[in-house]
Amino acid sequence: MERTENKSLKIRVMLDKGRRLVMDYPIIFFVFVVFLFGILFVPYFTTSYNMKNLCLQLCDLLIIACGYTFIELNAGTDLSATSVLCVSSVLGGWIMALSPLAAYPVLATIAGIATMLLIGLLFGVINGFSVVRLKMPSFIVTMATMLVGQAFATWFAQVVFGKNSIGGLPQPFLVLGGSGKYFLVPVVISLVMFFLADFILRRTKLGRDIYCVGTNPNASYISGINVKRTVFIMFVLCGLFAAVEGIVLTARNMAAMSTLGSTMFLNIVSAVVVGGTSVSGGFGGVKQTLLGSVFIVILNNAMNLVGVEWQTIMLVQGLAILLATIIDFMLKRARYTTRRRLAE
Repeated sequence: MERTENKSLKIRVMLDKGRRLVMDYPIIFFVFVVFLFGILFVPYFTTSYNMKNLCLQLCDLLIIACGYTFIELNAGTDLSATSVLCVSSVLGGWIMALSPLAAYPVLATIAGIATMLLIGLLFGVINGFSVVRLKMPSFIVTMATMLVGQAFATWFAQVVFGKNSIGGLPQPFLVLGGSGKYFLVPVVISLVMFFLADFILRRTKLGRDIYCVGTNPNASYISGINVKRTVFIMFVLCGLFAAVEGIVLTARNMAAMSTLGSTMFLNIVSAVVVGGTSVSGGFGGVKQTLLGSVFIVILNNAMNLVGVEWQTIMLVQGLAILLATIIDFMLKRARYTTRRRLAE
């Protein structure tokens, strides 16, 4: 009798863990399906060249998507994330390739990277201040900084470079892009940024505050959380993560580009939302973003290999975001129902 009870208890525990896994990471099944589809039906999908390409694409998307996760956890948006890429690229590229420091490759690399990080910090501070102090909607203020950033990057490149891109970046900087035998460098950078974001969200008071503010900002304020500071830091973190992405992408392309990352925003949002971070805030994290990034990268790569046109790829991503939003709504209701039953 006791053995039967223990066995039934273990089964219930296993079922409960499985249910929580599905509710927390609903994208796992779709990642498995799309990866299996690629292996079975997509030509050249499993080649070493394509696997390396997949890994680098995942690194590119994961860094900036982890930064955007902070914003999504507050049910906000940051349209300027991709503008950080192009502005930091042209300014950092100018310092490393055309300024007087260009004669000193190591010093130029340090100065260029520092400048690019400062650009990300500046965007984050402007966005955070506008949202927190001026009480502007995040959509409006980040759209404004996005347009200003894109216009500035294009103007600066045309005036200073005379074209949209400039090469001649120092070799110490190009190592960060993973060219040649330095393939693992961007992989290590993306892993460091991923674990840093995960540490902030899971192991720090700031992370707990982010989840509380995203769930209910009014209740968070009453409980003593500095809501304004928390929201401000979210935008600063998003800007800094985008700047790191700008560094890696500029090094990968071996050129500073005024159009860098101009088509990435849909992939960023897709990775975060499809991964399972709630569009209404308060639930999710960078683990979900990692799974979402894997799904988007594999999906795009497989469709490109089979010759799917870009408008069809956009359609599929749009449908994926819509499906993820519906699933998020259903899971949110399920979590609410479960909490009510436990309370009773």
